[in-house]
Amino acid sequence: MSDLLILLDKDIKRCEDVLKINNYLEIVIAVEELFDKYKGSIKDIGSDSDRVWNYSKKDLENIMDKLKLHRDKFIDDYNESRSISSINLKIMFNSTKNEIKNNNTLSKEKIQEVLDLLNSIEKINNEKISIDEKWAKLRLYMNILSKEDANIACKIINIINIILNN
Repeated sequence: MSDLLILLDKDIKRCEDVLKINNYLEIVIAVEELFDKYKGSIKDIGSDSDRVWNYSKKDLENIMDKLKLHRDKFIDDYNESRSISSINLKIMFNSTKNEIKNNNTLSKEKIQEVLDLLNSIEKINNEKISIDEKWAKLRLYMNILSKEDANIACKIINIINIILNN
């Protein structure tokens, strides 16, 4: 995600700089290069086939507006997918907790132990820390899970995997 945003921001900044300079040759070069760069990925960006090296400041302003719209849509889509991932993770936590609570083969003490483990992992997930910091904290639970029943361990390892991939 960050590479595309960096690229879009760089090209938006380039448009702003060229517009400030207001040099016709620089405007034409920027328009041509940006048309070529984004014609396959941004709708309605590209030159008319009969216009070659005949652009104005307005053309560059239009490209800049389209780049900004594309960037904003990309950010919105990314945020929406992150929100959906958070909802799905919450569902996974609740579902796993319910499965543990309803597991008749586990003792009450073991059920409480696993629920406490899940609550601790959920608490780490809700912290606003870097992925490296989350991994450092979650790594401790991997050793604990290695001693658990395979079904329980797999469910919780899946949750940890999703946390680290979000």
